[in-house]
Order: sequence, then structure tokens, then C-alpha cells
Amino acid sequence: RKQQRIHHHRGGIVPSDCFSSLNRIKYGMPPSMHNGALLAMEEQLNELSQNFGACLKINNTKMPSSYTLFMRSYIIFYFLLTSLSWAPSMKWFTPIITGIMVMSLNTVIVIGDQMMRPFDLQ
Repeated sequence: RKQQRIHHHRGGIVPSDCFSSLNRIKYGMPPSMHNGALLAMEEQLNELSQNFGACLKINNTKMPSSYTLFMRSYIIFYFLLTSLSWAPSMKWFTPIITGIMVMSLNTVIVIGDQMMRPFDLQ
């Protein structure tokens, strides 16, 4: 038998290759195994295609880039105003505390941006 080449797509295997491989296995089985094994394989193939469709839907639904821009500008504006109100009581610690809080919240925003792209390999 010739071995078929599997094409890679963004570092992974193209899903259509998986489906065609399963179909080749399913239709190449001897007739004595067709009853139970074929039904089980058909159910698994249907479930796999449904899950693949759900993953594609998640991957293709993007959050607007204005969401991140708004959150970053809101955080900077908020902490500029709060640092003015904290300055009389915290004195020289105000920029240090404000900087730490801005950095920690921006880290949360970066983590959220990466969670919006769950299937990116980069």
C-alpha cells in the first residue's frame, strides 16, 4: 500500500485528513464487522465533526480590538485620578503603588487577550 502524505496546517494536521482516514478505515472493514463496529465508528465520527465545528466557531468569533483599547485607557485614566487623591496621604509612595496596580491590571488584560484566541499556536 502507498502511504498517503498528511498535510500540515499551522503546525497541526488538517482535520479533513482525519475524516478521510476514518472513512477509509470504515469502508475498508470486512463485512463481518460492519454491524456494531460500523455504528460505533459512525457515532464517533459524527461527534468528532460536531466538536470540530464548535471549535471552528469559537476560533472564528473574535472580540473587537476596541475592547482592549477601552480597558487600557480606562485603567490609565482611573489611576491618574486616584493617584491625585492618594498623593496627600501616601506622599512619595503614590507613584510606586499606582505603577504596581497599573502593571497588575494590564497583566490581567494581556491574559484576557490571549484567552480570546484559544487556538493560536503563537
